[in-house]
Amino acid sequence: MRQLWLMLLCLPVFVWAQATAENNNAYRQVLEKIQPNIVTVRAVIKIDVKSEEETESNESKFTLQGVVLTSDGLIMASGVLLSSESFKQLIGLEDDESVSFTITPQSFKVIFGAETKEYEAKLVATDSQLGIAFLKITNLEGRTITPIAFVNEELSIGKEVLSVSRLPKGYDYAPYFATGRIISEVSKPRKAYLMEGNISELGLPVYNMKGEAVGVLVILQHGLKDEEIDFGFRSNFGDDSRAAFLLPTATLRPLIEQAVQRASSVQ
Repeated sequence: MRQLWLMLLCLPVFVWAQATAENNNAYRQVLEKIQPNIVTVRAVIKIDVKSEEETESNESKFTLQGVVLTSDGLIMASGVLLSSESFKQLIGLEDDESVSFTITPQSFKVIFGAETKEYEAKLVATDSQLGIAFLKITNLEGRTITPIAFVNEELSIGKEVLSVSRLPKGYDYAPYFATGRIISEVSKPRKAYLMEGNISELGLPVYNMKGEAVGVLVILQHGLKDEEIDFGFRSNFGDDSRAAFLLPTATLRPLIEQAVQRASSVQ
């Protein structure tokens, strides 16, 4: 009788440990499936700032992560630092006639995995409202790459999702995943999903547990003027006029198709 009692006590622990091991294995499988398609982009931009009294130009270098969309080298990445309009939306900068600035992309290099080789790329399309950019590698030099798969999955409250990205060069470009869960669905300013969790890489896809892309993370602004401050939303998300949302595949797909058409002419 005592042995049976001990077995019943240990059963919940065993079930929990088994479920945890299965979840860990699922995360690892998605990470291994997606990470070959996550690239690092080295970008150089020129920033021109004009005021009433002077004009100043600076060059800025930074890296960001992107994802392979097509086998001929089309890359999607965050565009919030690649255009003046996207950057203004990101930081909430209002129009100011006394000061203006212009961001002009200069060059792009794409790195696969932890390799040292860099591939030149060109900017072929941007969406300043969503902060998404599309780059095209000009010459893959015979390299074979496999694009990620986007699916039109019906998303719902409570669904678990994840993202895959890479650490900086100083950490060996190691891939990592972040998890999240859908906590709300909005129809304005467009259909999108709010998430809780650690997913924060703008411009990168969000995946289901099968490793299929179900959308992309973007910043959405409601665009309403003279709104009262919502302290509840601001305390949770940092701002009450903009937040990061999961934009579903159905909305994203037309943008990708347009970028594919523009990229077809890039040599």
